[in-house]
Amino acid sequence: MNSGAERRLVMAAAFAMVSAGAFQAHAQRSGAMPEWGPRQLMDALRQVRSSSARYVETRTYRMLNQTVSSSGRLIYVAPDRLQKETIEPVPARLTVNGDRLTIERQGEPTREISLRDHSEIGAFVESIRATLAGDLPALTRYFTVGLAGDANAWTLTLAPMDPKLRELVTTIRIKGTRASIVDVETTEADGDRTDMAIRPDQK
Repeated sequence: MNSGAERRLVMAAAFAMVSAGAFQAHAQRSGAMPEWGPRQLMDALRQVRSSSARYVETRTYRMLNQTVSSSGRLIYVAPDRLQKETIEPVPARLTVNGDRLTIERQGEPTREISLRDHSEIGAFVESIRATLAGDLPALTRYFTVGLAGDANAWTLTLAPMDPKLRELVTTIRIKGTRASIVDVETTEADGDRTDMAIRPDQK
C-alpha cells in the first residue's frame, strides 16, 4: 500500500466494523446492567451477529484547516465481513471480507488489497475484529484500553502499542450508552481527525 489515502481507506473500513457492529446488541440486551466495565461491554458486543446503521462522518484536515463531510451506510456480518458504503458526496464502497479489502469508487476500476501483505494494517483490522468479538485479551495485545464513565454514558479509548500502528493512528475514542455506540472519533498520526456519528437502522 503506497499512499496515505489508501491506508485511511483501510482504517475507515475498520472503524465501520466497530460502528455497525454494536447497535444490534442494544436491541438484544436492553435489560438492566447492574455492573459495568470492559468485560461487560465486550460481552454486549459479542452478542452481535449482523447489523446495519447509517452514519455521518466529518473529517478535519489539520494542515488545511478545513473539514469534509460524507454520509452513508455501515453493514457488519460476523465474524469478518464489513462494508462501508458512502452515498454522499461521491458514491463509493469499501468491503473487508476475511483478509481482502475491496475498494470501489465511482468512475474508477475496482481494486483489491490483501491485508496479509500489509501487516501493520492487518493487525489494526484484527484488533477491531477483536472488539466486535468481545475478545478483550486479543484487543489488549494491540491497544492500551481505557473505559471511562458508566453504562449510561461511556467512552472506550484505544491507544495502539505497536510502533507501526502508531504511524497510522494515535487514538480511537468510541462513545456510547449501554451497549449502543453513538460516535467514533479517531486521531491519526499526522493530526487529521475523523468523527463518525452513527444511527442504527430501525428493526
